[in-house]
Amino acid sequence: MDERNVAVVAGGSGGIGEGVVHALIKAGYRVYVPTRPGDHSERLKAYVGHAADLVTIPADLCDEQAVVAMRDAVVAAEGHVDAVVVSVGADYYGYRLHRMPRTDLDRSIHDNLITHFNIQRSFIDQLRKQDHGTYVTLIGPEAESILVDAGMMSIMAAAQKMMSRVMASEASDSPIRVHALTAHTTVKTRSRGSSSNDDWITAEELGEYVTRLIEGQISGSQEALHELRGLAQVRKALGR
Repeated sequence: MDERNVAVVAGGSGGIGEGVVHALIKAGYRVYVPTRPGDHSERLKAYVGHAADLVTIPADLCDEQAVVAMRDAVVAAEGHVDAVVVSVGADYYGYRLHRMPRTDLDRSIHDNLITHFNIQRSFIDQLRKQDHGTYVTLIGPEAESILVDAGMMSIMAAAQKMMSRVMASEASDSPIRVHALTAHTTVKTRSRGSSSNDDWITAEELGEYVTRLIEGQISGSQEALHELRGLAQVRKALGR
């Protein structure tokens, strides 16, 4: 086993996640990305272009035992995990809360909270055993805004943020760092293409911010909450 830095990026094949994966690989990390049938893992591989530094590993994040098996596979291959980044969630549109079907509520909780719980439960335990590592959850602006006809997205994002805050508080007795990073603007991704605005934070810039946060190179890197309010703030933090 070599001693290079190792990261796991849940949601790494998504539009935002691929920017994080790309930035971590540029910084010298070997990055493991859990995948499932029908995702964009092939697009991610083509975009990153560093076959030896990107490892895709099948895992259903909704299945706790599958997440444990994924973690164990990474640790068996590498001996350690230095960073975990989570960019996972499912959109929900179409109903106001008082008309929302119970089945949709259950699915939203399953896709947005159970997945996060499974990853946290498995990897925070690993980081604690190592006495080393950083855990970052990426959260959208809906955590602090109300979306009419999509209120469940606001509720789930706010819950993800509170989960991160609780984890950060509980990790205060250890050397590990836990962060909730909220982008308060839409993130410009490759998939959005020409529909993007020039003042949006790009997925690549967000990925670089995450990488520098993991490495303690961002001001306030010991703080649990990181609020990215706009492109100028991010570029200033990156020294641009």
